[in-house]
Amino acid sequence: MTKKEAIATLHSQTTGVPFEALEFLMELPYDEELESKIIFHLDNAYNERITMLNRSLPNLPLWYAILAEVHYSQRVVPSVINLFTTPDSPDWDLLDEQGLFLVGMLSERYPETISIFLDAIEKQVSKKSNAPYLFLYDCIYFAKDDIHGEQISRLLNHPDTGWKPLLAVHVAEARLKSCQKDVQKLHESFLPFTQKGTNENLIREELQFALELFDDETHAPGCYFQQRGDWKTHYKSADEIFTDENPMLANMFNNVGRNDLCPCGSGKKYKSCCLKK
Repeated sequence: MTKKEAIATLHSQTTGVPFEALEFLMELPYDEELESKIIFHLDNAYNERITMLNRSLPNLPLWYAILAEVHYSQRVVPSVINLFTTPDSPDWDLLDEQGLFLVGMLSERYPETISIFLDAIEKQVSKKSNAPYLFLYDCIYFAKDDIHGEQISRLLNHPDTGWKPLLAVHVAEARLKSCQKDVQKLHESFLPFTQKGTNENLIREELQFALELFDDETHAPGCYFQQRGDWKTHYKSADEIFTDENPMLANMFNNVGRNDLCPCGSGKKYKSCCLKK
């Protein structure tokens, strides 16, 4: 198999996960062209004109998100953020999981990106966004009190921050002691809610759990990046999901204008790229 053949397989109508092509590309050394394709497909994962989202799973962005485990630099960070800051984006667990893995991977590999992820979260909070920015919270597992504590504290205290109990648990699991008082204050605000079965009481219990985690050295943090294991084993367990699904690219070209960017991710206009083939 050649690189060109492997990429063609990703863009084919083959059912199931294209393990052979993915494995070939994953074994290549870092490839800037592949990273550019990764960026293109992550940026357009929820662009209906490009992905033609319908009842079929948009498989191609997932294939490239898997390749991002090898073919990445800091250039891919904004594209990962884009996955979780697109308003009204559909729920697709597998792409969300893979993006979550990348958040952790990039946070570990490039500690300076943690502040970038936190900036993106704050921006979503300020807009009262409904985008699923909670997936960016995994960067907190790699945060440091002296560098990121103040910014995380702002999120815990902001009235419009979404998924605060989850945020609090992440903070506690990361042992960010500078934020412990903020979690305590948040917990105290829910103390009056003791009626079982109510949402407020569930939040109170989760915040109590977070407070206990600060001093529980036996508790293993739930960082998805550190827990998932290797990509091939993970996706073999999910292969059945794709058996009856058509790849995203099957009918895409029929809906792309001559002067639009080519869906193959080359960066060229469609008329100057795949339209000629």
